Amino acid sequence: MRYKRTLKPISILLVIIFLPAPVYCRSASAAMIGTETVLTPERNPGTREVLLDLMSREDFQNILMARGIDPREARARIDSLSDAELEMIFINIADRPAGGDATGFIIVVGVVIIIVFILVEYFSAVKMFPQLHSDQKD
Repeated sequence: MRYKRTLKPISILLVIIFLPAPVYCRSASAAMIGTETVLTPERNPGTREVLLDLMSREDFQNILMARGIDPREARARIDSLSDAELEMIFINIADRPAGGDATGFIIVVGVVIIIVFILVEYFSAVKMFPQLHSDQKD
């Protein structure tokens, strides 16, 4: 009986942890890579398009004009960049705090889940973690 009491909160926690796993995990695929693919210096074919789409946003154009840069001149400069330079710019944009990954969001969600567990544990009539309440007898 005690085994079931201990297993229930652990299983609930594991379900909550592993439920969003398919969202963040990608499936792997294997295929032959041709010589042309390996020798091509362009690693990300959509990099130039992504930067040009970024340039077409009105808020980005306002920032450029505030700094004294003509958006048409900036677009011409992007067109003249090499693939290696484009890749370096794209990597730097992804590393900025407002772009890139969702690590901060995942940490915040984890902290919120922990706080909810603590609140449920101490304010609920049904205790999820009975080992925390060893002073009370069943």
